[in-house]
Amino acid sequence: MAYQTENTIEKREARVAAAMRFEEGDRVPFAPRMGTIYSELAGISKYEALNDYRMMKPGVEYFLSHWETDLFWAPAAYPINVMEVLGTQAVRWPGETWGIDRMMGFQIVDDCYLEQDEYDDFIRDPSHFLMTKVWARRHDKLKGLAKLDFSQFVEFGHYAGMAPFSDPEVREALITLMAAGDQANKWLEGQALMSQTALEYQAPLGCILGQNAPYDMLGDNLRGLIELPMDLHECPDKVEAALDILTDWAIKGVENIAAAGMKYCFMPLHGGTDDFLSPEHWERFYAPSLRKVIERELELGLIPYIFFEGKYNNRLEMIRDLLPAGILGMFEQVDIEKARKVLDGHTCVCGNLPTALLAYGKPERIVEETKKMLDACAPGGGFVMDCSIVCDHFKEENFNAWYETTLEYGKY
Repeated sequence: MAYQTENTIEKREARVAAAMRFEEGDRVPFAPRMGTIYSELAGISKYEALNDYRMMKPGVEYFLSHWETDLFWAPAAYPINVMEVLGTQAVRWPGETWGIDRMMGFQIVDDCYLEQDEYDDFIRDPSHFLMTKVWARRHDKLKGLAKLDFSQFVEFGHYAGMAPFSDPEVREALITLMAAGDQANKWLEGQALMSQTALEYQAPLGCILGQNAPYDMLGDNLRGLIELPMDLHECPDKVEAALDILTDWAIKGVENIAAAGMKYCFMPLHGGTDDFLSPEHWERFYAPSLRKVIERELELGLIPYIFFEGKYNNRLEMIRDLLPAGILGMFEQVDIEKARKVLDGHTCVCGNLPTALLAYGKPERIVEETKKMLDACAPGGGFVMDCSIVCDHFKEENFNAWYETTLEYGKY
């Protein structure tokens, strides 16, 4: 039997839509960003959950039947079953491979897969560079890809170019890719099950599919967050050329998200914080490509669901002046009252109860902080109740206090 509730999916969608229009609905929407908390609620380890997403379904059902959120967050976690096959070096995950307790989460490793003197190679042929350099460096079992050269297509050279496929390391890489493909399909099937479960519980789909900002595509996945800021001083033109390529790819990414029937496009912003970039560099290197991607999202009818991760107190006016209006913006470390005022009419602000309070605080403090935030941000709409960062653990009495206070004190 389908989940029955007076708080129907239509009411929840209308509640968020009113906030996005900077209007007061029946109450402030409640849309906390959840991560692997579903595994805890299902009574399984993080290791089990990241190996098989389907095992989190009981946790999703428990969560959505106890707390009727106005947007559903799919579990944010990398797939162990795929990474084990690939011999991935870019992520650390729970289990025997890295010697991490099975109850712990995952951690991305900041590393460099494109050296500064390789920008020209990347710009000249980015797809070839990714396949033969980045994939080979990122995954131990794909090292053989570095021996391939797909530029051989003329006369006899074309046929001689087939010889590397007899190399044992190349063959291992090809077999690995096929096996990883099988495991990736299992992971995607698990994700689809989570979305279907949410809809059965009348929870609108929020953060399901996403796209990184072009600067973060370069920083997170190619140059590294430490190396890239130095490139802005040492080879800025090459950075801009690379960003042009990645902007085109990001636009294709959001077009695929729209084609999949999604309403929201999640965008986590990593390298654009107050302490990573100067305002001048943010305006030159970060904002232009991000703006183009957001504009395309809006053209496609998507709602940009952007996580301004880290410190953004010195970016608020720049967000208002340099990025398009129509954003649903989550903030981690910001004066949320100031953000609500500066971005009024531009960005619907989601904020930003400290996630640590849900895990380690006391209900009385959570009630106090929630009321304070609602007093400052709720009037006039344009505000969604959220926590500061993805939640992988909470005490139920704390979450209950937060949820109940928002529903009661957040009424218009």
